[in-house]
Amino acid sequence: MLPTTNTGATSLHSESVPNDETKDLAAFSCPVPLPAGERILLGHGSGGKLSADLLQEVFLPALGNPTLNRLEDQAILTLNGARLAITTDSFVVKPLIFRGGDVGSLAVHGTINDLAMGAATPLWLSAAFILEEGLPIETLRHVVASMRDSATKAGVQIVAGDTKVVERGSADGIFINTTGIGLVREGINLSASQRAPAAVFL
Repeated sequence: MLPTTNTGATSLHSESVPNDETKDLAAFSCPVPLPAGERILLGHGSGGKLSADLLQEVFLPALGNPTLNRLEDQAILTLNGARLAITTDSFVVKPLIFRGGDVGSLAVHGTINDLAMGAATPLWLSAAFILEEGLPIETLRHVVASMRDSATKAGVQIVAGDTKVVERGSADGIFINTTGIGLVREGINLSASQRAPAAVFL
């Protein structure tokens, strides 16, 4: 099974449905989200309309400022003449280890990708772990080693971190939050707001 992810940007689940079940499930293939009301739904983390509603109705009214209001994958800030990019993301994946990667490599590459979306050269990462009681230590060793290898290949250092443990049943093994800092070269300005419509060839 490929991983189910919910990183704040996308939610994927590619588990196949047996052919003899597809007829019964056809009517439910793309359900319209139920009204959110006053409770959080899984759809609030999907990056779609419910996520946008949550931003506009809860986060931006309380925390909004000119930098945050741009809603980019990263914030570009100037400090003593240097343009720094900073991003943060959380990674929730099931299974933790999947074909071609794991939650650790995904956390490193996903954070670096967010910096790259602002044309930043990644420099440093932090990593905070929420671990579920009962998680095998060997699984944690695998994930941490994968993060180390991914960071080394990308030329970045993991320079800070934190670890918390929650009760059994309160998490899916490991949740990872990463923050990335990078440097944007002078004269480069890259933003999602500059994107142009794709050309259509008939």
